[in-house]
Amino acid sequence: MYERMYVSESKRVISYARVSTGAQAASGLGTEAQHRAVRAAAAERGWHIVDTYTDDAVSATIEPQKRRQLATALTRLNAGEADVIAAARLDRFVRSVRDLQTLLDLAADGDWEFVGLDVPINSDLAVSSFLRTVLGAFNELERELISERTTAALAVARSRGKRLGRPSLQPQEAKELAVAMRSGGESLRTIATALTESGIRTATGKITWHAASVKALLRTAELDRQAEANAQRHTAEQRDS
Repeated sequence: MYERMYVSESKRVISYARVSTGAQAASGLGTEAQHRAVRAAAAERGWHIVDTYTDDAVSATIEPQKRRQLATALTRLNAGEADVIAAARLDRFVRSVRDLQTLLDLAADGDWEFVGLDVPINSDLAVSSFLRTVLGAFNELERELISERTTAALAVARSRGKRLGRPSLQPQEAKELAVAMRSGGESLRTIATALTESGIRTATGKITWHAASVKALLRTAELDRQAEANAQRHTAEQRDS
């Protein structure tokens, strides 16, 4: 019932799109779909698109004025070169209530509008400001819930002995030798010399070990030990339950 609740009049519009990951930016598909949605809405409403701006691989947590492309668009709006900035969804602009309020204040001060096409009401109406604030709050809540779920899932994975991150490429024999020598009180430099003389290559295929690479090797060995201990504890808990 709301999709027609806007004033059809000629306005100069800047189309804005944003993707948060490098993969999305490389494909170009995400941003093109966003601009296509704005073009369709502009054609329906009688708007004229004067330019398009795209922030590639930019998180919504970055303040609007600190995103290079959006900041340029805002400057043009404040200079009176456009009347509206539009995006396919509100969360392309902001994902926090604080940044949403900032954008609302900028629009009011500059006498221009910003439109998220998922807010189906003319952006200069009071009820639209209310809806945008509510949607902004939901977006912020969603982001926080995702973060909490991710943290909880990682904790469970670690407790079950899962080794998180990229698989270790460090040679097992190098880890065993380094741990044994470190337990005997040897320095990182001494261990590096021993590993070099043994002919064991580093994870990157180099024949020379250094104190820094030995330190990383020992850290990997410690993570392996923790993962194994967690796995054994989890197995014991499952057996006793």
